[in-house]
Amino acid sequence: MLLNFAVTNYRSIKERQVFSLMAVEGLPHEESLIRSKDGIQILPVALLFGANASGKSNILRAFGTMQRMVLNSVRLNPDDTLDEYEPFLLDEESRNNSTEFEAEFIIKEEGGIEHHYRYGLAFSETLITEEWLYRYEGDNETELFSRDRDKVQVNETEFPEGKGKEDTLNSNRLFLSLIAQLNGTQSKEIISWFDGGKFVTASQIEEYRIVTSSLLKYKKNLIVLDDTVGFDNIVDFIDMALTFLSNIDIGITELSIKEESVALPKELPEEIKKVLYQDGETTLNIYSTHNRYNKEREIIGKEVFSTERHESEGTQKITELLGLIFLILWGGKLLVIDELDAKLHPLLTRAIIQLFTNPKINPHGAQLVFTTHDTNQLHLDYVRRDEIWFTEKNPVEATELYSHIEFKDFDPSMDITEQYVNGRYGAIPRIKVER
Repeated sequence: MLLNFAVTNYRSIKERQVFSLMAVEGLPHEESLIRSKDGIQILPVALLFGANASGKSNILRAFGTMQRMVLNSVRLNPDDTLDEYEPFLLDEESRNNSTEFEAEFIIKEEGGIEHHYRYGLAFSETLITEEWLYRYEGDNETELFSRDRDKVQVNETEFPEGKGKEDTLNSNRLFLSLIAQLNGTQSKEIISWFDGGKFVTASQIEEYRIVTSSLLKYKKNLIVLDDTVGFDNIVDFIDMALTFLSNIDIGITELSIKEESVALPKELPEEIKKVLYQDGETTLNIYSTHNRYNKEREIIGKEVFSTERHESEGTQKITELLGLIFLILWGGKLLVIDELDAKLHPLLTRAIIQLFTNPKINPHGAQLVFTTHDTNQLHLDYVRRDEIWFTEKNPVEATELYSHIEFKDFDPSMDITEQYVNGRYGAIPRIKVER
């Protein structure tokens, strides 16, 4: 469960910006909150609004970049550069400073055990300049290790897995990733948390069609993916996904899959073919079933369509996301999506939000964070004020991030959507076109 994420000097972000998923006391919809064993109240969703080029996508991209660095650091050669380094370039000082990421999160283990960590890193184009890891026990915070360039200090009592490994570190690799590779218990747990979250850009969504088709295949074959203690059978969540599809009124009564032959380019190496199609030259295509009617509007049969060829782009998108969303709900993970609402009707976007705010559908504490331009989601009957975030460029074109909760004089009797469109909260385009 993500509590806080901070980013400094990355793309359009100059100064440190903190994005929080910790709930503010006294707001409505307390029933939707996720609660840790220590009583921390955590938000299940967060929505980022802002004008085009205001930097809202960069807030999410920063998390995706940190995730990628944590997971891929062990693959770096000593002389490799850190391609993730993209500092704020519109300031003479910032363009040469380190980029910094920090995440605070809670990891839930089998049996309900929870571990609360704060992990961060700073880096330039060629090296990790700083790195730190802390663990919380209630209100007490314990440093597990800290790093200043190639010098690492390890708390040998609380982080024994790092003992004696300080001098084996390359300047461009993360100490956390190194210790995890050497089977460190806590470091592997943290790496696993980062691996469980998903950052999806608008252009990547189509790639997740295979997740939906694979889940349908597991359902067909009655295969259970995991027997994790305390987690419901994944087949239950597949059934919920199919129920959700039938409830959103897009005419689909059933989804099915077919393994079909595909013509791959002859020049493709066999190794690549195996990665693309593990069962040989086949792929899993998704088909949708619709009712067929007579003149009296009575159902007289079924018609099966290829979702890719016959369904609308909006229907294709929800089909592509369906498997990913319910896998995240099943596993209690974090889903970060740029432009979730693109091609979707506002009520369908709201229905996805409500999957995460409904404790019966989201019993494991999954979280959804996304950017949007859809002002229909600014409705306090469905989201909380602390779940609404804005981004805006300041006079030197640097992104500033702030929550709706920061507006202390907010009047709940007023229309929040109208206030936003009229510029009450900023984060809208500065358009100078006259009629």
